Amino acid sequence: MTQILPTMASLLALALSLVNLYLQRRDRRPRLKIRVRYEYRVGDPTLEVDSEDKTSPRIHYDSQEGLYLRLGDFLREYELDYPRGTPLVRFSLSNEGERAIYLASIRLTLWAGKNLSRERLALDPVEDRILSSELAGATSNLIHSDGIDGRIVELVPGDSAGYKLELVRLANTLKREGYSGNTRLTLEATDRIGNAYRSRFEVNTDLWAYPQE
Repeated sequence: MTQILPTMASLLALALSLVNLYLQRRDRRPRLKIRVRYEYRVGDPTLEVDSEDKTSPRIHYDSQEGLYLRLGDFLREYELDYPRGTPLVRFSLSNEGERAIYLASIRLTLWAGKNLSRERLALDPVEDRILSSELAGATSNLIHSDGIDGRIVELVPGDSAGYKLELVRLANTLKREGYSGNTRLTLEATDRIGNAYRSRFEVNTDLWAYPQE
């Protein structure tokens, strides 16, 4: 016992020091959190107002199915006719670490094929197309399509950035490319030193896709 107790104490001290070292390194690493929610926002198409106008009626939900189910009651409450508003999927990217993050790319990706034939694709919401991630051009990068100078988004600790995409447009693109039902996509943000941050979400073509003239 006289030999075991000192050995156990030494091992415990070593374990605690390793845990503290891990926590210190983790706190210094870039930490980007991505939140996804589905929203329906009503705006008067005859008026030029800020899309972030807080006075416009809106409804949001964590799932697209929940949003769709609540949409009828919401429209009746405000005496509105669908599609007066726009169903959206919104992304909030927040820096929850202690270091600034410089985002260089934000893309929507998905997988096609099975097993060895699986291929990683990118969805271009500007050109309404799906192509291989290697061939994805500047328009598939949401930062580029935002027209931001320098093509870099700087997020200081505690800062955040938001992006929104129309569910109908995404669903129509997926359906035209041969996808049906609930399709899983990934919002992938990459910083300028190569760190990738991902969050999965879904777009249901049965709920949102409809022919457009």
